[in-house]
Amino acid sequence: MRGVIPFILLSITLSISYYLYNSSVEYEDYAEILNNFREKREKKLYSSSNSPLKNSNYKIKYYDANVNFKVIARVESNEIQDTLTLATSTGNSEKFIDFAKLNFRLGRRNFSLPVLKYLEGEEKGKLFFCFLDKTNEQSTYAGGRYIDIDFKNAKRIELDFNKSYNPFCVYDKKFSCPIPSKRNHIDIKIEAGEKI
Repeated sequence: MRGVIPFILLSITLSISYYLYNSSVEYEDYAEILNNFREKREKKLYSSSNSPLKNSNYKIKYYDANVNFKVIARVESNEIQDTLTLATSTGNSEKFIDFAKLNFRLGRRNFSLPVLKYLEGEEKGKLFFCFLDKTNEQSTYAGGRYIDIDFKNAKRIELDFNKSYNPFCVYDKKFSCPIPSKRNHIDIKIEAGEKI
């Protein structure tokens, strides 16, 4: 019995060390991947002719990479796809199809947020995912943030809040940006992605 306890303690210690090492490696790898993603996106933003940041000196600010805000979401298609209207930052409105829901877990809580599909205009047919959270008006834009997603028949997709970004109207008021509704509210602080 005396020889068993030290062996058990050694096994536990080695398991914890292995887990911490792998978590550290995973974080470093993910942080590098995320930085590359952000650099590519910024390059496009600062050079694209339809970007509010073209030839701008504005420096985009981000939260540090946090793998806890990268989750797998279950896609639930809506059997009845109603037409919805969202207000925009310019006082107009934009029409969408209530296409699906993303069900996911953050921390110890479950959330279900809508995925919309543009009904008209240049973005017609494109999916639209936006959210509000408890960082709004503090460290992030009061009107919420967006995440680019795309799926067809997928049952599960990666939902990475580290890739969330501000709508264009944050940088130039002439851009018209849909404003998330209460259905898009996440009742925690999403300290990931782009800051104000």
